[in-house]
Amino acid sequence: KWRNRIRYMLVDEYQDTNASQYLLVKLLVQERAQFTVVGDDDQSIYAWRGARPENLALLKEDFPSLKIIMLEQNYRSTGRILKCANTLIANNPHVFNKKLWSDMGFGEEIRVLRCRNEDAEAERVSLEILTEHIRPYNEFAVLYRSNFQARLLELKLQVHKVPYRLSGGTSFFGRQEIKDLMAYLRLLVNPDDDNAYLRIINVPRREIGSTTLEKLSAYADQRKISLYEASAEHGLTQVLAERYTERLARFKHYMDKLRQRCTTEDPIVALQELLIDIDYENWLRQGSSSDKAVEYKMANVQFLMDALKKSLEPNEDGEQSDIEEAIAKLVLRDMLERQEEEEEGADGVQIMTL
Repeated sequence: KWRNRIRYMLVDEYQDTNASQYLLVKLLVQERAQFTVVGDDDQSIYAWRGARPENLALLKEDFPSLKIIMLEQNYRSTGRILKCANTLIANNPHVFNKKLWSDMGFGEEIRVLRCRNEDAEAERVSLEILTEHIRPYNEFAVLYRSNFQARLLELKLQVHKVPYRLSGGTSFFGRQEIKDLMAYLRLLVNPDDDNAYLRIINVPRREIGSTTLEKLSAYADQRKISLYEASAEHGLTQVLAERYTERLARFKHYMDKLRQRCTTEDPIVALQELLIDIDYENWLRQGSSSDKAVEYKMANVQFLMDALKKSLEPNEDGEQSDIEEAIAKLVLRDMLERQEEEEEGADGVQIMTL
């Protein structure tokens, strides 16, 4: 039935097919062999999940009349880039040899820069872009292998006030765990930040429902004060039951104490203890699919804490920021990034995975 219905078949990314898919295609096209497959044995990266690049070689045996068309012209890159690619690809075991070429000229030399560590690498990339900024930022791109590598790069670009747009992934500052921690930090330096207050009042859950927050909001509006300030006012007992006002006041008291500790003690130690006090790791675990996902999220949180700690260190002139200044800079970067995302077509360096 299906042989008769399929007059011609096209299979794309053929190097990623597995044994069952190969057999299925073979049964469907049979002797008529009216089909086209498109594939590249040098792009096979899914053997770990059953893909068999040798399916390309089997085609020649099962279909002797197979016509092979090599698509060797590249329309994106210069000759030098392709020469490097050809040199690297030549080391691969492959069935079909190909020689990529381009009519876009040979192109500029490729520089290989060695840096002592990932921090120095991200710093170098950011400064190179800043130095070359006689052309628009949107003519620059930074490519990396995995999304986690964007974290440090984003922070460095922000330090040097280089606008950027992240493609094909979630920005570091757009991740749930970073938004949570940033909201805590925002509320520490600005108790009038109602948005930050609403984000974290139930992170983790403190049994403060939407009805309680609505009544708190109405009371704060009436008094023309912030939610944070209103949460511990005695007058709130007129609109809320005592058990709810106690929960709100307890949170405010904790944050006031934390703010005081950040100015009189080691602020990083105080913030690390915040994560333990609210049992944040367990809170993440409740909404995560696996322990590995929790580890990844906690690593992001620790990365932000490390960045905050680094910004408290004295600079070359011996000047040192206090915790409020350090947090304010982080908050400003976060706000600027969100503003960039909202402005379509804004000038920015494109950063994305390979």
